[in-house]
Amino acid sequence: MKKTLLSTLLIALLSLQGCSSITSLVAKEDSEKSAEEFYNSATTAFKAGMWDAAIKEYEKLKSFYPYGDYTEQSYTELAYAYYRYSEPESAIRELDEFMRLFPKHPNIDYALYLKALSADSINKSWLDKWVTDPANRDTKSALRTFQYYNELVKRFPDSRYAPESRKRLIVLRNQIARHELLVAKFYFNKQAYLAAANRATYILENYPQAVVTLEALMLLEQAYTKLEMPETANNVRQVMLLNQEKLTPTLQAAKQKALENQNKSWWEKTTDFFDGVTK
Repeated sequence: MKKTLLSTLLIALLSLQGCSSITSLVAKEDSEKSAEEFYNSATTAFKAGMWDAAIKEYEKLKSFYPYGDYTEQSYTELAYAYYRYSEPESAIRELDEFMRLFPKHPNIDYALYLKALSADSINKSWLDKWVTDPANRDTKSALRTFQYYNELVKRFPDSRYAPESRKRLIVLRNQIARHELLVAKFYFNKQAYLAAANRATYILENYPQAVVTLEALMLLEQAYTKLEMPETANNVRQVMLLNQEKLTPTLQAAKQKALENQNKSWWEKTTDFFDGVTK
């Protein structure tokens, strides 16, 4: 288990100030502590943002008292501590165990949301708003995150966490679709026109409302033209014409955003990044 100097200093400070709950715990062996004492120690660290110390005490509580009200309450708090301590897989493990043991718990929607957030933290990078495009990464993590958010929305459509989950589903859907389009373009540039057509078709079938829909149709038409399938290419062209009024604004907005980002100075991109961190 990782430890930080800050946590150690804070615990020492609390002890020096005469905090009875901390000093009494220091004087006791773990085997002599009650479930309440473990929980109080854990929540004290939790409220102070001492995630490593909180994790340690929650884990001890579960080890010594695997059943009981305090242990039941500790699952989601421990998972959140792991999430804040940048150990998302451990958070997901705790939440899965919590939902398995307490499937009718009133906070299942929160557990699902925290599980999705934890997976989402793996999918994100602090450079995404500044330099990198998540669409260039493998979609395995994004697909798993999409599944978690989608489960929450389907099971608890009226949950307080559902609106934000729906927003993330739209972002992830567009991210995955953009990734698939990049792959399709790669195949097209390598003259693997059938593979490009198959990938573009996959986008249209699985992500029909993505921002890259019109681009996927355009690439599909070009691929069928290269494959000397004029009738099929013409069918795709007709679909584009019928939907152009609806799809063109989306394409233009995506291109405009890309152009604005390209034209930004290095300093503007830097300040954008810090704006995202401080919000």
